[in-house]
Amino acid sequence: MTLSARNKDLGLMALEILENDYHRPFVNGKCNRDQIEDKIVVGILAKKLPPLTQKDVDIVCEMVDYLIEDFNEGKLQ
Repeated sequence: MTLSARNKDLGLMALEILENDYHRPFVNGKCNRDQIEDKIVVGILAKKLPPLTQKDVDIVCEMVDYLIEDFNEGKLQ
């Protein structure tokens, strides 16, 4: 199964969010969606990111949550 270019872009965005700690502080053990959405809006307004739908943002946040969960379970260590 190959990922579409859009999914790859969203995956890279999720990794960049983690690298820059935009997902913190955690909220109930999950990523900080408000913080992430704020950073995405800033990126779009600065023309560093393409326009995104709410579904795109939700997918990115879900990816970040999955990576946080995997890390906490030791799967990524």
